[in-house]
Amino acid sequence: MMDLEVSRLKSLLRALALYGEARGRLLQIEAQEAGVKFTAILLLVGFASAFLIFGWLLAMPALVWLVSNHQGWPWWKVALGAAGAHLLLGLIFLLRLRVLLARLQVFEETFKQFQRDREWLGTSQPKN
Repeated sequence: MMDLEVSRLKSLLRALALYGEARGRLLQIEAQEAGVKFTAILLLVGFASAFLIFGWLLAMPALVWLVSNHQGWPWWKVALGAAGAHLLLGLIFLLRLRVLLARLQVFEETFKQFQRDREWLGTSQPKN
């Protein structure tokens, strides 16, 4: 009788250890996927920012000069108009980034598994 209980306890502990190992492995896989997604986004943001800043720094003085000379407008009005356009475009890109980050889903399978576990535990508990 005692051997049977010890055997059951060992089986239960082994099952729990295997379960924990499987969950840990799933978490590790999803963490790697999340890292790839976040790295791609950060690289995109970094490169886009660098190119936009350098392009802006190089092109804006020349474009302001060209427009002010061609149209006969004061250079400072042209500069303010260009600044407003750039701020508007920057806001649009930031809003797009916000949408992308809101849709980003990481650790999906782990959360689904935890939800299934909670549901199973809720249905398997004895009712009093």
